[in-house]
Amino acid sequence: MSQRRAEVVICGAGILGISAAFFLTKLGLRQIVLVDPQAPLTLTSDKSTECYRNWWPGPGDAMVALMNRSIGLMEEMAVQNGNLFNLNRRGYLYVSTAADGLERLQ
Repeated sequence: MSQRRAEVVICGAGILGISAAFFLTKLGLRQIVLVDPQAPLTLTSDKSTECYRNWWPGPGDAMVALMNRSIGLMEEMAVQNGNLFNLNRRGYLYVSTAADGLERLQ
């Protein structure tokens, strides 16, 4: 039996595993192994690039900062690869029939 070596072994070939592998290559690593019984990204929807936002309710702005960084990375990748994953800033429209609907959304 031959031995195989890797600098990094990543368990899971979902969006997080693929993302980790991608950014590790940016750091110069080349021997990266993804281990998953499924094919890469088989449980991931491509529809996520059609509706995303940088507004997130909650205490502080930690989630907003994370979303802004993520959106920036996605936009960079879209430019670099000719937008193969169909990134689209369509946004959201919130509608309410309740008189206090606007207050609840703010």
